[in-house]
Amino acid sequence: METYEKIELGIFFIFLLILTESLILMNTEHWDFFTAFYTSVITISTVGYGDFTPKTFLGKLSIIIYIFLGVGAVAYTMGNIASFFIEGHFKKYFRLRKMMDKIKRLNNHYIICGYGRLGKVIAEEFKKCNIPFVIIDSDEKLLRDAIEHDPNLTCIVGDATSDDILKKAKIEKAKGLISVVSSDAENVFITLSAKKLNPNIYIVAKAEQPSTLDKLIKAGADRAVCPYIVGGMEIARIAVNPDIVEFIHSLVATEEDMEVRRYVVKNKDLDNKLLKDSGIREKTGATILAIKKGDKTITSPPPDTVINVGDIIYAFGTKEQLEKLKMYLEGY
Repeated sequence: METYEKIELGIFFIFLLILTESLILMNTEHWDFFTAFYTSVITISTVGYGDFTPKTFLGKLSIIIYIFLGVGAVAYTMGNIASFFIEGHFKKYFRLRKMMDKIKRLNNHYIICGYGRLGKVIAEEFKKCNIPFVIIDSDEKLLRDAIEHDPNLTCIVGDATSDDILKKAKIEKAKGLISVVSSDAENVFITLSAKKLNPNIYIVAKAEQPSTLDKLIKAGADRAVCPYIVGGMEIARIAVNPDIVEFIHSLVATEEDMEVRRYVVKNKDLDNKLLKDSGIREKTGATILAIKKGDKTITSPPPDTVINVGDIIYAFGTKEQLEKLKMYLEGY
């Protein structure tokens, strides 16, 4: 039981004792409620003015029992209050309340299951891109240290395979979930649970073993990634074409923060327009890398490519340019 819960229990028991003794004194001493309540409070506080004292045997007996129970309850409660402040529970309590308020306001966010090496990298990238996210991990000390380092982190201590924990992370309102816990079995289970709770959520899951990739896709993951395969492919590219890979990395990592993003054409004014007549380049400054029409993908689309509502566009540019493009393609 948490310290603040013990304090609440202690206060509740003290008031219950006071109320019970007040009722007993009203019946045994024939006092009015205020006098009985006043005497009970004075007695349990050990002040003892002595202006009202029980005269009957039952009244005196109840006071004796009341004193033993009351002193014990007060000592228990005061000890927990002292512990609450001295041991840092006060700070922890309000940090927890603040965290709960932040979680309640989450919407269209991402859930990161697992805050190991991969989870930390993902969280850092999300922070750079101002993407809202919540972290779930069963290691309380790990998350406590993370919050000490970055108080703005939103975290939940718990098992991500639990439906209750996923619901606590507002999975029904989440845009995506990334499962990068250490166990492949847990990643599969988290994927199954997440898809059940929110069929529209976009899931990316990690596989330690290549054989798990297919299982994750069957479980409902939209993308399954094996870090060793991805890392090996990247190393191979660097070894074979170091200059090209370095150019791509430097281009994406410029001060202007260049990115590649995917959008769906929703603006009806762009339907059946040629790319050269769409005004995309002039109005947004973004570069169109590819246009996907159904199963067909047109890379480096020529100016006479026809744009239709529902087409998927892959574009390259700065954040500002891409935000303008998003607004334009969606018709805002």
